[in-house]
Amino acid sequence: MSDALVTTLRSPTKFSPKQITAFYFKPFLTEEGDPTGLQICKACGKMRKHAPKTGYTNLVSHVRSEHSRFEAEMEAASTAATGTLLPWVRQKVSNRHAWLLWLVYRNLPFSFVEMETTRRYTNFPPVCEETITRDMENVTKAVERRIGDELPENFGIVLDGWTHGSEHYLAVFACYELNGVRQAPLLSMAPIINGPDDSLNAESHMAALSAFLPFFGKTLSNVIFLVGDNCEVNKRLARLLVLPLVGCASHRLNLAVQSFIAPYEEELEQVESLMKRLRTINQAAKLRLKTRIRPKLRQVTRWGSTYTMLSRYFELCGFISADDEELAEEMPSLAVKRKLKALLEQLGDVQSVSMKLQSDDLSLLDARDLLNGLLEVMPSFVNYLDPKAEIVHSPDFESGVVKVLRGQVNRLNRAEKSSLLPFVRRAPPPARVEDMAKVGFAERILKHRNPHGFQGGTHETKHVFI
Repeated sequence: MSDALVTTLRSPTKFSPKQITAFYFKPFLTEEGDPTGLQICKACGKMRKHAPKTGYTNLVSHVRSEHSRFEAEMEAASTAATGTLLPWVRQKVSNRHAWLLWLVYRNLPFSFVEMETTRRYTNFPPVCEETITRDMENVTKAVERRIGDELPENFGIVLDGWTHGSEHYLAVFACYELNGVRQAPLLSMAPIINGPDDSLNAESHMAALSAFLPFFGKTLSNVIFLVGDNCEVNKRLARLLVLPLVGCASHRLNLAVQSFIAPYEEELEQVESLMKRLRTINQAAKLRLKTRIRPKLRQVTRWGSTYTMLSRYFELCGFISADDEELAEEMPSLAVKRKLKALLEQLGDVQSVSMKLQSDDLSLLDARDLLNGLLEVMPSFVNYLDPKAEIVHSPDFESGVVKVLRGQVNRLNRAEKSSLLPFVRRAPPPARVEDMAKVGFAERILKHRNPHGFQGGTHETKHVFI
């Protein structure tokens, strides 16, 4: 076939050549404002010849070759700029969206939009504080409606607390599955003490949940499990709501390690005192001449910071002068150093498990296996990490979930079955013989395989966890 008969069909565009040219080019004029017969690209600054009434082929070819994403850029622009009804988003709306992104991403006050310097150094059209506040409220309501529409009939709630200054905030996340993917949108993050009679007890938490769930079209009756720290407030909240509480494994591990390192507190305080001394102006200046490594301090509530401080101490040992009189009293003795070295090696395994427990795709089965493995090398953690430990609020629920995920449904005891009843659904009906005949032999083998390779009989029900 002749090459002349082979033509490349160009995909149709949403914009005409005239619209593309008007969007990307402008006339290049002399200093006196006279036309030069040239058009300059507003995107890259290159010039192209263009005579009136000669078409736009030369200009459009430049756009197609140099700006391949021109359609996406034009769709994101205003209607006036493109000369078409595409896109339907107005420039005014696009500008407001840009203002909101700026405020949210930079954590700026709403009054920022009215500052003189802001308006001087931005090309955004001016907007007042009242308008941007109203827009933010409208966006919030739209997001609430969207989350409410997506929330299933039954879902779980994840609780987390955060204290800033003297005010305590309660963060609440929903937990559910959508198209096989775990979802955890933030529902609320607000103080729960708003009056003189309020407190941080379980009743106040329950009242806070009851107050904001209706914004998403839900109530406490739609919640079927809780996730949070193993503290007394969360335990009582679970009892008030008659719901299982999935205790935070990292919280239990943190308590176990805090108990384990308590006998080393005197030695750890000595290292912390040394780290503080190394952060003073004079000592920090000396240290900068030898290494770029900086001292680390620990936090009382997080054992991981203790591990980090110890690890950093041994990294800095080679750069700390033993003849420095200012540090002589702070330096640990050789016996203390050997003791801390042994502690650091023990905490290395714990740190590995701790980091893995913070993975996004971790299941209760994975967490149980990690804690069991850690118990083999750290048996002193049994009071916190054992499946039946006193700190666990819902041991039957957690052990039942682990058995289901392990494919051991027929090993569930009566208490575990009872705790899992809200999560049971009927299995789909078996495929008809004629349908199975259409499936290949290999596919039939996989369809008949039990989950997780567990060898056992078939079951009428299937446990599904949100």
